[in-house]
Amino acid sequence: MNAIQRLAVIVAMRSELQHLSGLPHLPPEPNADYLWPSVTWNDQGLEITAVACGIGIIRAAAATEAMIAAHAPDAILNFGCTGAHERHVNVGDVVIGTRSVSHTSMVIVPDGTGRFDLHDGMKAPAAGQTGIASDPALLAIAREAANGWTPERWVAASDDSPVPRVHEGVVASADVWTQAHNAIARLAERHLSLCEDMESAAIATVAALHGVPYVTIKDISNNELQQATIFDPGLEHLPESEVGRRAAILTGRVIDHLATQSPSADPQPALTSPNGPAL
Repeated sequence: MNAIQRLAVIVAMRSELQHLSGLPHLPPEPNADYLWPSVTWNDQGLEITAVACGIGIIRAAAATEAMIAAHAPDAILNFGCTGAHERHVNVGDVVIGTRSVSHTSMVIVPDGTGRFDLHDGMKAPAAGQTGIASDPALLAIAREAANGWTPERWVAASDDSPVPRVHEGVVASADVWTQAHNAIARLAERHLSLCEDMESAAIATVAALHGVPYVTIKDISNNELQQATIFDPGLEHLPESEVGRRAAILTGRVIDHLATQSPSADPQPALTSPNGPAL
């Protein structure tokens, strides 16, 4: 990975993005003139541009393509909340994504069962090798940033609840929220996935097509194997004070590392863009 001068941070929800340290303000809501409004600032010579892409594979892919076209980032970071695929991965834990896989790349055979298929005539990779690998250099930085850091417990967690941990593993993505235990088990067996989201594989795919280094950092907001999520109109099961906060903190630590390693580490005036480019 070459020296990073321009960094893109792509996050699904504004409620997640708000927790990123150094963010001067949230980007405006999308409108007809600015489909992907962003905010840009400078940290010790590192130019950082952040966007809230919205939930889902299509929005994430479109926003990533637009960010690359408009800002030509040298690297892309993604963070946000996820649901666990293993019982031992607890709410409040953080996952550094080693790979990102689109788990609905499937063929449903006549008996109703599915098999993972890349639709290219090639045999599907072995478990744990599906999807796109995160950039090794960014992974190393994320590991270093996590060294010695312990995430805070989730809101309302009891004092005797497990101390949150940082894990490394595969992040599975689709426009799907998986609650059925047998379906979660199949995904974990097929991909060795630790968690699922709705964006990271799309961002990873577009980044890989353009040769842009990428890594994702996720925090666990739910574990259906421990307790089923009860959906509510007010989204109290995803409180804005918590979702993505731990992943944002670790992402901020990664950004701090990148800023100190940027070619120009001299303090420069902050550069903020309230609307971002018209795309």
